[in-house]
Amino acid sequence: MKDKTINQAHVDGSGNIVIQGINGATIIINPNNTDEIRKLVMDFGTKLSELPTEILSMIEKKQDVTATINAGANLYLTILTALHGNSLYNHLKFGLTITNLTKENRYFSQPFFKVSPMATLEKGVEHDTFMMIPEQGNVFPKKLEYGEPISVSYEIKSGAYPMYQTVLDKDKDGFIQAFINTTVGELYESNKLTMNSLFETLKWIKK
Repeated sequence: MKDKTINQAHVDGSGNIVIQGINGATIIINPNNTDEIRKLVMDFGTKLSELPTEILSMIEKKQDVTATINAGANLYLTILTALHGNSLYNHLKFGLTITNLTKENRYFSQPFFKVSPMATLEKGVEHDTFMMIPEQGNVFPKKLEYGEPISVSYEIKSGAYPMYQTVLDKDKDGFIQAFINTTVGELYESNKLTMNSLFETLKWIKK
């Protein structure tokens, strides 16, 4: 299983870091923004090795390890690809990484997901909130120490794509997003993952 998010990356004329995915989605990072740099490092994790040396050196020089962390947790939702010798067996997964940024232990509850706009389940029935069981089993509630991450994956069954297609049909910018709460009443949200990127990646792995 390999995440194929990064296609190419460069520094633009304004000095921003520009990362493009295989689906055409683009992330622009201001290297002078400590929070954006830290989030980039956390979100991409081991995939940082795919970035050009120029960008890695820029991140190392621009980061401020003394800066105060304002967020209590970081959630990163992405698309994972499971590739086999025969493209007929290639499939996609949602990947979610949760990192505790609170300088205390926290118990994180089961993540839940929302789509916008609402998905159509059948004629006259719409819904926007659901839960998925990780491939690793139901590991939540999960205790995380300060700086500790946990990564889970959710296989996307073929029968789910028609539901996600209804989201895209209603809005070309339709998306899915993950949410998680702690047992002491905190709530955190992930980045928004567009349905367009999901179907573009699906098309790519089926080639």
